[in-house]
Amino acid sequence: MAIIHDDLGRRRFLSQAVMGFGLLFGMGTLALRFVQFLIPSPKPKRYEAVLIGSLSRVPVGEALSMDLSGQKIMVLRTDEEVLAFSRRCTDLGCLVSWSKEREQFLCPCHQGVFDKTGRNIAGPPPRPLDRFEVVTRGDQLYVNIQSS
Repeated sequence: MAIIHDDLGRRRFLSQAVMGFGLLFGMGTLALRFVQFLIPSPKPKRYEAVLIGSLSRVPVGEALSMDLSGQKIMVLRTDEEVLAFSRRCTDLGCLVSWSKEREQFLCPCHQGVFDKTGRNIAGPPPRPLDRFEVVTRGDQLYVNIQSS
């Protein structure tokens, strides 16, 4: 009796195993990319310090409006500290202005009112004004603006 080598079965097994491994690897890679698409990794926010001038440039009780790196901000100096806020109202994005007499930020669109800490106290704005960190180095004032 002669022994017949059936190489066809082994070849078929190896061929299907390699194709199955390739299919699993491809599907795994596709699933990983799909999950990365659904849940993107958060990019760290970067801030850059932008010089706005000397402390004497902003009188006590006054607010100085300026445009820094495409951001419209208002720098307010109180008796205690120097604050910087976005001029965009949190309701519809209108530009707020400072009322020295009332010591409040006023929005002309829907009569939104914010106190000197930026907190919404009247009108339709749903949240306080966006605030920027102010850094004092000597007599110079810097505002940390998010860089793009």
